[in-house]
Amino acid sequence: MSLSRLTHTATLLSSGKVLVTGGLESISRVVSSCELYDSTSNRWSTARNMSSPRASHTATLLPSGKVLVTGGYGKFNHCVSTCELYDPTSNKWFPASNMSLPRTAHTATLLSTGKVLVTGGYIPGFQGVSSCELYDPTSNKWTPAGNMSFSRKFHTATLLSSGKVLVTGGYEVEIWQMSSCELYDPTSNKWSGVGDMSLSRASHSATLLPSGKVLVTGGDMSSRAMTSDLYDPRSNKWSIAGNMSSARVSHTATLLSSGKVLVAGGYNWNSIGSGLSTCDVYDPTSTRWSRVGNMSLTRSSHTATLLSSGKVLVTGGNYNADSSDSIAELYNE
Repeated sequence: MSLSRLTHTATLLSSGKVLVTGGLESISRVVSSCELYDSTSNRWSTARNMSSPRASHTATLLPSGKVLVTGGYGKFNHCVSTCELYDPTSNKWFPASNMSLPRTAHTATLLSTGKVLVTGGYIPGFQGVSSCELYDPTSNKWTPAGNMSFSRKFHTATLLSSGKVLVTGGYEVEIWQMSSCELYDPTSNKWSGVGDMSLSRASHSATLLPSGKVLVTGGDMSSRAMTSDLYDPRSNKWSIAGNMSSARVSHTATLLSSGKVLVAGGYNWNSIGSGLSTCDVYDPTSTRWSRVGNMSLTRSSHTATLLSSGKVLVTGGNYNADSSDSIAELYNE
């Protein structure tokens, strides 16, 4: 990439290109710059800058082909409520309506209705919030989507086959990870509780499998987080899904074309300040984990995007205590 980045986003566009937005170039420098990866030519090109710098934001591909970017933090670590839309056709950014409050480390999930559900995050002062809201691309308006049972930040939100959204874990306060989970029903616009995971998790991953189950990995720096959990929406129950090769937080988990899941990088107690280069693959058919080749660098707070070719594009991340990286690489199953 043209810049080093971490806590950025990488979104697969309808064209097959990948839009990378914002992030931290260094621990103290948030950027507004964006770029495009073309898998056909294996080249990067510059995209228009966002209207303001952002890190720990979200970027969601809409049915129109545009990308909605929400929240994050900008200069002086100030959380923002502003949102904007990227149009790949014109390579331009346009303002979108502001959220009801500033949010960082939140989630944004495209629903089957075409609306986007934003949940939790933190506001200035690192205070977590339980409130949620819906963005309607047709009207460019936000509406309330109820409150979760707990305030959450660094959690996950996964669209299920039923159209409901499963929210898992996160921090309720600064260092209190949660095992609790809940479901959002877009039809009733209401939240309901589900069973707890086997482990309290934050900065973890949650991946929808072809079976409709959800694989949750990592989220605790201790050796306990080698264990992964599997949620079955039909029974509304959790089960253990085996152990990864190491505990991980701030890693990625990408569903591959084969139906397997690639888990890459992150860090744990043994790698604070350096991160992990190791990768594991989960096979839902055999319910087993296996090690695959290491990345060229240690990475955490990076991105991993499945391309139309079936390869996975990994970008940026934090490879030591003070630096991010511009090097991207491809995983080929």
